[in-house]
Amino acid sequence: MKNLNLTKSQILKVSKKMAKFLFFLVLILVATSVSAQQKESLKEQLNKVLKQKSSAAFYVGNENYINGKRVALDTAYFSPGNDTLYLYFNKALAEMPFRENSLSAVRDSIQNILPDSLKEISLKIRANQLALEELVPNYYRNEISVDKNRLTPVSRNRKNVVQKVRPYSISEGLDGANIALWNSHGWYYEPARDRWEWQRARLFSNLEDISPSSFVIPFIIPMLENAGANVFNARERDWQINEVVVDNNKSTGKSKFKKPRKRNADEKGFAYAELIQGTTNPFQEGTAVRFESRNKPNVATYIPDFPEEGEYGVYVSYAKGDGPVTYRVTHSGGVSDFLVDQRMGYGTWIYLDKFYFNAGKDKEAAKVELIVPEGEGKHFSADAVRFGGGMGNIVRNGRPGGLARFYEGARYNLQYSGAPDTLVWNLFNGEDDYKDDYMSRGEWVDWLMGAPFGPTKNRMAQGLEIPIDLAFAFHTDAGILPDNQIVGTLGIYSTDRDTSVFPDGQSKYASRDLTDLIQTQIVSDINAVYKSNWTRRGMWNSQYSEAYRPQVPTMLLELLSHQNLEDVKYVLNPKFRFDVSRAIYKGMLRFITSQNGQDYVVQPLPVDHLNARFINQQEVKLSWKPVIDELEPSAVPDQYLVYKRVGDNGFDNGTLVTEPEIILTGLEPGKVYGFRVTAVNAGGESFPSETLAVGMAENSKGEVLIVNGFDRIDGPAIFETDSLAGVWRFLDHGVAYGYEMSTTGDQYDFERKSNWLDDDSPGFGASYADLETTIFRGNTFDFSLVHGKSLLANGYSFVTSSDEAVEEGLADLETYKLIDLLYGEEKQTFLPGKDSVPYFEIYTDKMINVLSEYAENGGNIFMSGAYVGTEIPKDKTQKERIGMLFGFKWRTDHAVKNGLFYSANTNSTFTGAFNTDYTLEQYPVEAPDGIEAYNENAKTIFRYAENGISAGVFYENKHKSLVLGFPFESVKSQNERDELMREILKMLNY
Repeated sequence: MKNLNLTKSQILKVSKKMAKFLFFLVLILVATSVSAQQKESLKEQLNKVLKQKSSAAFYVGNENYINGKRVALDTAYFSPGNDTLYLYFNKALAEMPFRENSLSAVRDSIQNILPDSLKEISLKIRANQLALEELVPNYYRNEISVDKNRLTPVSRNRKNVVQKVRPYSISEGLDGANIALWNSHGWYYEPARDRWEWQRARLFSNLEDISPSSFVIPFIIPMLENAGANVFNARERDWQINEVVVDNNKSTGKSKFKKPRKRNADEKGFAYAELIQGTTNPFQEGTAVRFESRNKPNVATYIPDFPEEGEYGVYVSYAKGDGPVTYRVTHSGGVSDFLVDQRMGYGTWIYLDKFYFNAGKDKEAAKVELIVPEGEGKHFSADAVRFGGGMGNIVRNGRPGGLARFYEGARYNLQYSGAPDTLVWNLFNGEDDYKDDYMSRGEWVDWLMGAPFGPTKNRMAQGLEIPIDLAFAFHTDAGILPDNQIVGTLGIYSTDRDTSVFPDGQSKYASRDLTDLIQTQIVSDINAVYKSNWTRRGMWNSQYSEAYRPQVPTMLLELLSHQNLEDVKYVLNPKFRFDVSRAIYKGMLRFITSQNGQDYVVQPLPVDHLNARFINQQEVKLSWKPVIDELEPSAVPDQYLVYKRVGDNGFDNGTLVTEPEIILTGLEPGKVYGFRVTAVNAGGESFPSETLAVGMAENSKGEVLIVNGFDRIDGPAIFETDSLAGVWRFLDHGVAYGYEMSTTGDQYDFERKSNWLDDDSPGFGASYADLETTIFRGNTFDFSLVHGKSLLANGYSFVTSSDEAVEEGLADLETYKLIDLLYGEEKQTFLPGKDSVPYFEIYTDKMINVLSEYAENGGNIFMSGAYVGTEIPKDKTQKERIGMLFGFKWRTDHAVKNGLFYSANTNSTFTGAFNTDYTLEQYPVEAPDGIEAYNENAKTIFRYAENGISAGVFYENKHKSLVLGFPFESVKSQNERDELMREILKMLNY
């Protein structure tokens, strides 16, 4: 059995729980005859017993299942021979998860309590017209036969539109899968108020319209793609505000399109326009170039002109062609190839990947080439290529939304993506964008597939012929519970609309299987990691638009309540976002592979314990350790990919190795290199590790070891009293995993009793809107690059090691006369829930022991971080030990707000500033430490300009130490960082 297995004690517990109800049931059974009148009386009497019971009272399992819906009997009767009792329950009973052994527990409990005269009676239980056995998902069936009607029909002809060319194969993942999803609501035009607005309220510094994006965009989509799936999003997925279009009709800037040879007549295609009016379909306004293959290469080339450097998503478009072509993307990190099957996905934007491009136009370093296979007789198409998500450009009542397209609702992105208006996104003749938005998402899925799965108004519409495996709607819910209760997770699916099967005959109960697998995985993983007894709310079989419109297995997820503070503690935590996203990916993986008779392997977790060391002036050795996933035995790496970047460019395509180490050659002096590692197995590829920066200086003055101790990701501070509660971002705004994209602004209404009036006045939890379209940096795990640049600028070579590698003795500290301890915004953190394990500690016993030994041997230390003082333990012995090692003590937290500081040395005029703003380039430092000299061997060498509080301390004893109460990498400009590093190295005489 898989999951929710019950022990004997649990079964006995369930039996006891149901004993009272069953006792009444037996009395009724014994006293009731089989006449028609008595049959009705039996139903009525049973329903009197059931009247006070919710469906949760019948749940058999080890989860915190809470569902307030009332169970009722639609029918209860004996067979004509009085040898079988039939009980037909309503939908409420069918909303709980069923497993084979939970069915046995229910039957055994009933049989054990029946009187001797009814011991042999056969019991038949149904819920929503299905036998309980039929409510066990195929994935969990061992003894019960698999319901073949729920499996993916062979006629679906599963295959990817896009295949990324990888140096490894994915044999037990999601290769061949196509998944359609969307991240909740979005910015939309409301005609009643004649304004663009969100569809939900700003609460606890968050918003449902963008909160699911912080799961879907950075985590769920990459996890699915790393497993081999193609993922289609109804909303824009790239938050790059710039948009570059290269097209045969019109391009942006100085971008240029080079046509292929052997062209035929043009077809309908995309035409770029800064603003799109009315119901205009941009894919009907221009042309696509149709051309033939040749016995020699035939290539269409797209040369973009970028207004700014940065990461851009790359989209291609084309009219229908005769088969696969190669799109070759040349970017700052190298060249990446994608096979795109032009028999599918034509007449819309098809996403390839995201790459880093430098500003300007460079036909050698930045381009996309469409390369068709050699040979005569086949026809292909070249339409526009797009770089970046861009700004919303759909005009409503004379004006566009004014935000990045990434924030807008699906209805507008689908118009921009070529979906037909009356079939998909204009169902109310332009009079109700709200309804058009939520209804368009399901109709879009059907358009992707096409006949016979087409949109509701025309099932036989050709569509894009993409065989979608499943659809997934990600939402959060409303609702408040008292006493720190968790509202928890609800799943919604639909089987009742129109017919009980999809157009190719697949049972719609496949949607229930999908919903059960994902909900089970979410609840199971949350409970395992957070020890929270997370609430499982049930699986509603309801006619929600997003659940019934897609003609494929579909789940609508309501993860938690964005209105309930106890749930908010979780949703604002980036680790929770990662863990839930991984659970959703695993649920989809199990569903799709079981639907198609395949084995599966879960992709590994990111590696850790990274260490780099020079072998000689041109070679560096990297090593690391795999991370074991305690929740997934199959998530074990077989191979690793080592990615390299040079300077500020993007990463290359990686070098595949089988062992957790590699020697890299050909390093050039004067360049900064970055290396990161992913773990690979048959299920796909992990997220990347932290980045190790390495640089060899010309005529090097020495080698420095950068120790990256900034691993923390965390949500903002939350406080609670009986009358007041909420998110205190001013105290600690947390640290995002990568970039933060869902913060609206600070909370301003902390009154628990403050009532909701409308979305503009939502009461308790109400928050400002000043940050809601600001995407800002969190922990990108690559700040050793910033330190390394300044070391290299001052003539020093450097390598990087992770703090856990140093703690475990994997880095030879004695090789280096100076260690640069990078602690950023590291500080002790506890997860929401009941897990009492502290994370992200600075002063671990292992680290202090290693550093003390290093200092005893004359090693010097430079340390910086916002919490290096705050995190000093209260224990007197530990405090003294840290004081004697680093030479400083804590004075205050939140020392300043403006980030200005200056040198307190009489022979220095240095002034600088660290970042306190919300930007893409640097994370904001909201709580720098004020630190002071520990004893007479130490002195203040930097002060904050705002108030004169000590910002940096120099210490000299048997060794030298210099500590900053703010992160070095947060200093604003490169010149200031280089000069500050020069001051530091000078004081350390290194």
